[in-house]
Amino acid sequence: MKASFKKKGIADNQSIRLVGMGFIILNLIFAFYHITFFWGNHDWDWVKGTTQVLSLNTGMFEGRYAKFILNVSLFGGQILPILNNLVAFALLALGAVLLTAYWQIKSFTARLITALVIITAPYVLGWLYFPINILGNFSAVALVAYGLIVAEKTEWYHKTLSIICFLLALGVYPSIAEMMIVSFAIRHIISPMKKKEEMLNSLYPLILALIGFKLLLFVLGKLDIVYSGHYNMQTPTIEELVWRIPEMVALVFSQLLTTLPFLDVKYKILSLLLLILAITATYKRWLWWGIALGATVLSTFLTTAQEETAYMPRINFYGINFLIAGAVAVLFTQKQKIRNISSVLCLLLLWNGVTADFEAFKIWRLGQIAETALVERISAKIEEITPDKVLIPVIAGELPLRPRYYASSYQKNSPYVLNGSLLVRHIPSGMFNFYAVTPFFYNYSQIADLSPELHHFLQVARRPWPAKESLFVDEKYAVILLTDEGIAAIQAQLPY
Repeated sequence: MKASFKKKGIADNQSIRLVGMGFIILNLIFAFYHITFFWGNHDWDWVKGTTQVLSLNTGMFEGRYAKFILNVSLFGGQILPILNNLVAFALLALGAVLLTAYWQIKSFTARLITALVIITAPYVLGWLYFPINILGNFSAVALVAYGLIVAEKTEWYHKTLSIICFLLALGVYPSIAEMMIVSFAIRHIISPMKKKEEMLNSLYPLILALIGFKLLLFVLGKLDIVYSGHYNMQTPTIEELVWRIPEMVALVFSQLLTTLPFLDVKYKILSLLLLILAITATYKRWLWWGIALGATVLSTFLTTAQEETAYMPRINFYGINFLIAGAVAVLFTQKQKIRNISSVLCLLLLWNGVTADFEAFKIWRLGQIAETALVERISAKIEEITPDKVLIPVIAGELPLRPRYYASSYQKNSPYVLNGSLLVRHIPSGMFNFYAVTPFFYNYSQIADLSPELHHFLQVARRPWPAKESLFVDEKYAVILLTDEGIAAIQAQLPY
């Protein structure tokens, strides 16, 4: 393996310096994120390390068999402040530098800028909201980049190693396939192989890995190890895929233009200018550009739940993010005049992206403080009313407060970047267990014993928190009507 690194210039002094510089810059930019120790609504119990601790099979039910290998092996299945982030950022920096080597960029400055476009983009925020995920999801970048490099070797063991890297990365998150295809296309735009046999020889490990991944999920489904009803396990029929093609073509361009929280119109325009300039400069490679553009919507194309994948920063991190970085890489291989224009656009893009990252950290912190204070207020109110009773509290609704601190406009919501609440959905008891005497729950089978008084309270409920009538306490339950949507949802569950 060491020899293959040297042949591609990956373990030389330049590459080592690039990884070091990328890692340092990344940690300087995200220092506030380190210090404040932010965690999202999936992560409460993983922080506590008491009621639940990650294991190797935690993500297996949705086909993500490699997702938590590093979490378990390094940190015992918990989230550790700073250390968790440092390891993840080191892997992300490594992956970005490996990719610049795969793309055969020679200049130190060009490689650094290209890597920074990847690792500082606001698309990264889609994963930072869940620190439990970043070890696996950032390591997948390095796995794919190295897998692409060794796929160009001719020995069988290099091909095998490449397939293993791809299968591990896909087992972390299936949308990594977007990065695989985009990166492969960019490689052949920058430096097309002279012989078709060489290109096909480097392509087949990628194809075999994608086929192998699908077959592996099929086998796991037959063994009832994965849940076939999960959104990312469901694939449309061939007929549905054919009918979906025009919609996906439109989505390619819509995602490039649509603004999201922290991905404003300036960032989108600068990204688009770089992409248009790169395509114009290499228009003869139109087929590869078409493949790269199409790959950015692969996740949405292949899943039945489009709302879970389209316009999502965590998905675009693997697609659009690497497409734009690829455009930057292409431009740095052009004539001096184009390189000069590209450098200015890249610096503007980096500045806009980094300022968006800083804004996100500020708003996340303010929202975290506000939402935590809300939980403390509600918990204190219940315990003031019933200090000696052991109740089952029930939350109706969520109240994300981060959007109240975000002033800019956007066209599409990003639940895991701005609009998702810290009030836990996926691990219901997590957040309130930090503050309340007894667990709080939020699901569809909360109230097993519906008294006439509680039924009447829910039936006539109209006003959410902090209205006085938003809280009901009896001998068994403490019910909090947190939002209008929560009121409607819990009323819809009433049996009569």
